[in-house]
Amino acid sequence: MFYRPTPARRELLALRSLAEIEQISQHELGRQIGVSSAMANNYVKALVDHGYVMTSGETNRSKRYLVTATGRTRLTLLMREYAKEITGMYSIAKTEVEKRLRQLWEEGVQTVVVFGAAETGELIYSAVKSTPIRIVGWVDNDVARHEQRFGDLTVCPPHTIESCRPDAVLIASSGKTEGIHRQLHYLSKKGIAIVTL
Repeated sequence: MFYRPTPARRELLALRSLAEIEQISQHELGRQIGVSSAMANNYVKALVDHGYVMTSGETNRSKRYLVTATGRTRLTLLMREYAKEITGMYSIAKTEVEKRLRQLWEEGVQTVVVFGAAETGELIYSAVKSTPIRIVGWVDNDVARHEQRFGDLTVCPPHTIESCRPDAVLIASSGKTEGIHRQLHYLSKKGIAIVTL
């Protein structure tokens, strides 16, 4: 919704894909950049016309792509611009998370267990350093995430929340908030608030 693919981003993705895989089908390239096979073909033609990519082979099975030196320079430039925009968006998100954490502090929340060890959790971990709130635990339903480290904390299963004695559980999982609220409802009866960003 806030981050729609642009032609420049698709050009970046196409160049990156072609640099990584010399022999890639139009279908697969389209999948990687989020367009149809016909649109992927149009992107390749434009890249060839600009001198960013050279092709060899006559059939789809034998066709190979080579990103030229000019194409690699273009890829570097696009990556730099992309990173600049992402960094700006990350900075805005971090500031908003810091505001939310300070609001929780003003509401009396001093210690939290963070539920969710993915990207949003990493954002919280970065933002909390600028606030008085302390993270006393990290949990996730995904067993594959258990034993991951966030600073000096290890991700544990949710049944360990009470042993951390937090004031609140901060839900950092972006897509499953309602389900996690239901899962943790019993904690609110024990005086542990369930909060979201």
